[in-house]
Amino acid sequence: MQNAYNTVRNYFDALQNGDAKTLISLMLPKSFYVKIGTDSNEIIEGVEGITAYYNDHVKSTEDFSITFLKFDVQERNDVAWFYTRQVWKLKWQGNPEEFVMRMTGVLERVDNTWLFAQIHASIGVPTQ
Repeated sequence: MQNAYNTVRNYFDALQNGDAKTLISLMLPKSFYVKIGTDSNEIIEGVEGITAYYNDHVKSTEDFSITFLKFDVQERNDVAWFYTRQVWKLKWQGNPEEFVMRMTGVLERVDNTWLFAQIHASIGVPTQ
């Protein structure tokens, strides 16, 4: 059985590697799933939209690297949560970007597999 820490790490590895299939497989396919991103319209509520969101994210992102400034995952019974602060360097839709990303989320263990029930992202203070 994989622990929640490894699941969260797999999520960030898949983001950097452009692996939409893995990203989609890590999301909990339930009506209460929520993903809130940094853009004003970047909200997914429920199962609909998960596949299109991650396919679009992967297609729009190049040269993606993440440096972890803080990474914490806590696990209790069938619920886990994470907090991370990172520096993201990437090309987004062809434009080079670098920023501090702050993320939190909640995972649920289903049949010995950890899946994301909620993810929230915000952009932090500049890296310079």
